[in-house]
Amino acid sequence: MIEPKFQKGDYIISRNCGDMGIIKGLSKKGYYQFEEYYGGMFKKLKDKGYELQINYQKFYDLCTKEEKERLDEIIKEKGGK
Repeated sequence: MIEPKFQKGDYIISRNCGDMGIIKGLSKKGYYQFEEYYGGMFKKLKDKGYELQINYQKFYDLCTKEEKERLDEIIKEKGGK
């Protein structure tokens, strides 16, 4: 299995598509699970069951402080957590 790039509680972002999420953990099958996940294309929070296959972690980076604050604002506005 690929070594995980992110840990529980990490805020991640794909700057290419605008998707952002807060890592909840990694499943035994190799899927990241999220506390919250914001889809940049449709500008909405995805359902709590959204998962991301670990192979796609190469398209994500850790969020900056400003990006974390923005995601927290989005979650508050959209009624998440």
